[in-house]
Amino acid sequence: METVTPRRNQLQEEQRSRTRHIIAQAALKVFSERGYVASSIEQILVKAGVSRAAFYSHFDGKLAVVIAIADDFEPAWKPVFRHLAELCNPQLPELMAWTAGYLNFHRSNVETCTLLTQVAALEEQLYRKISLQRDALIDMLAELQPAFAAAKQDSDVMLEAQILLLGIDQTCFHLVRQHLRNPGDTATRIMASQMRHFFQRNGTR
Repeated sequence: METVTPRRNQLQEEQRSRTRHIIAQAALKVFSERGYVASSIEQILVKAGVSRAAFYSHFDGKLAVVIAIADDFEPAWKPVFRHLAELCNPQLPELMAWTAGYLNFHRSNVETCTLLTQVAALEEQLYRKISLQRDALIDMLAELQPAFAAAKQDSDVMLEAQILLLGIDQTCFHLVRQHLRNPGDTATRIMASQMRHFFQRNGTR
């Protein structure tokens, strides 16, 4: 019995994890099709093929599912910014390549990016969570990039860094969501130029 119980517990945890993932992915599809406000838990249950009891054993409502989606999304975007952190004294071509890559990341994850952007504007709890994630992102960038390290020491530079990251994120969101034209990679050049200016202005403090 002692050797069977841990294995059974492991299988139960794996099943719980699978069910949670199924619910979260179903919710993402429902939110994408109907919008967060117009979606119901019943619609998520139908899409996921789970019972109401199964849903509430993992989440207490729609917002809890979105917060779980935000948590699950963090390991996807962190390596993108880790790459930015590891660029040594990046010049405009390297930053243009990075911004182009981040724009493609938004395209590849348009459902999740759209959901988190829209719900953060409606729900204070998610807004605070994403704000804390952005603060943690600046901490990570500060480990290797002098300009972001300067932000940790100077409140004005911190505000500049926050505006820079928020602006890049919102620009990518609107380019993808509204299918805005980007002739000659103009948008990526503008974002890269803003980043380069930030690095030059604050990287030697």
